[in-house]
Amino acid sequence: MTIPTWPATLSPFLRGTVSVSEPDGRLHSSTDMGPGKVRRRSKANAYALQGDMVLTPAQRTTLRSFIETDTLGGSLPFSIPDPFDSETTLLCRFGEELPVFSDFAVNHFTTTISLVVLP
Repeated sequence: MTIPTWPATLSPFLRGTVSVSEPDGRLHSSTDMGPGKVRRRSKANAYALQGDMVLTPAQRTTLRSFIETDTLGGSLPFSIPDPFDSETTLLCRFGEELPVFSDFAVNHFTTTISLVVLP
């Protein structure tokens, strides 16, 4: 199985809108008294990546096709260029919600893309 690749024709994330959460690989345990215990669960943890994009109608169609066809409705992982390092690609999948498109201006849409970066 080949891993789908993010379409090169899509705009990059808007500068200043990209956020990354630190991966949390901790396991919390309750104790009878005092604060709970914390230990490392795993070194290989997924983390969240989110950013906004402005799309033309053609780019919106491309993204919708990529979601429906290439990632089977957002269920398959794919590779995407790292927004912080153009030399690196990330293995991702769509987060809890798929992109929602909003009318931005004449012939332009905005969307927030929520991804989970896989280890």
